[in-house]
Amino acid sequence: MSRAFATAPIARACCALLVAIGYCLMHPRGDAAETKSGTPPGGHGVLRTKGKDIVDRHGTVVTLRGVNVGGWLVTEGWMCGQTDDKGRGALEQLEARFGSDKASRLMDAWQNHWFTEKDLDLIQSWGFNLIRVPFSYRTLQDAEGTWKRQPDGTIDFSRMDWVVHEAGRRGIYVIFDLHVWPRQLEQGKYGLPSRWSDEGKAVRERMQKLWAEVAKHYKGNGIIAGFDVINEPEGSPWNAPHHAFHDAIREQDPDRMVIVEWSGYSNTPKEFPKNTVYSDHYAFKDANSLEKYLGSLRVHPEVKVPVFLGEMKAGKDDAESARWMADAMNKEGWSWAVWTYKGVNVGGWAAFNYDASMRYDLSTDSYESLLEKWERGLTQWQHPEKPKNSAITRWWVGGFRQEPTTSLQKPERASTPASN
Repeated sequence: MSRAFATAPIARACCALLVAIGYCLMHPRGDAAETKSGTPPGGHGVLRTKGKDIVDRHGTVVTLRGVNVGGWLVTEGWMCGQTDDKGRGALEQLEARFGSDKASRLMDAWQNHWFTEKDLDLIQSWGFNLIRVPFSYRTLQDAEGTWKRQPDGTIDFSRMDWVVHEAGRRGIYVIFDLHVWPRQLEQGKYGLPSRWSDEGKAVRERMQKLWAEVAKHYKGNGIIAGFDVINEPEGSPWNAPHHAFHDAIREQDPDRMVIVEWSGYSNTPKEFPKNTVYSDHYAFKDANSLEKYLGSLRVHPEVKVPVFLGEMKAGKDDAESARWMADAMNKEGWSWAVWTYKGVNVGGWAAFNYDASMRYDLSTDSYESLLEKWERGLTQWQHPEKPKNSAITRWWVGGFRQEPTTSLQKPERASTPASN
């Protein structure tokens, strides 16, 4: 996301605990398994497209409504409390200052505490059935492209597996979105995946291999709603990264739903491949801006496929604006994910905000101070006896929240409370 767009009865509880323990014993890495507690999306099979709709294995229409888990596997300076100007390069900064081992420990502290089971409980309580999870190639590889591996030699999918498992337990689908790729952080190199240069081809080939491994790992897993192949790509003829990453995924998992984002300077194909969702990022300020957008969309052939608003924000910071936007998307039958769940002092961009006490400078703050802040400060809100350092953005929740549905199907119309 760019800134410019910028108590159940004891018996039931025991039963749920036994199910969870059983799952962990049988599927320690979360491979392609369907969870069995609550209303698991995996029980509806792998999602697919049918005309303009997303449907489950029974042919029932499913509309995905949720929130982005920004700042977790991809830290973004403007929204994560970073006061220096290095943007998404936190890991690289830490490695340069402290070495790979200490940098790894710091990032573990961040990822262990920025997004937890309690955060997923909140998201579930707001009636959402989707999280879109931006990830970096560095989630699975080092800077040179060597795979991170478990002691048994397998690729280390532990972060991604954890969120799939925990989301599935709560009846929440997951979309993984490739948000950071090699050389993206270098000046002028953001658009390399879209370019037909040798450099561009090299980056595409690396990310083809990454998507192939991700697709193979999660083949048949119904908790995964789909793969968003590249975030806000630079335009190029024939959508080079779209085709490359789509093909890599489909070679490993032919039935997986693939999400392709609009590429502004590309030639839009007359027909999208089977099981493809068209995605855009937009903030509708009012009804006129929505109608203008709809008009532009309807003249394009991609309107024949489902539409997913992968990143959106209320036009104004109030519940009425958020509620109007959610209702407008629901009326169109579009799936959507608001940007974002959590931030540091970013107001209406986030449902949950830490205050300014959580800000830091990666160019000057000591290793010890960063570790202390990320191990303890990020979880302060979970402990009533600790000083309050965060708050829910109540108008955001009141406007965007959805009535929970028992089957994750599309209701006739979303009901949105009027609380602020």
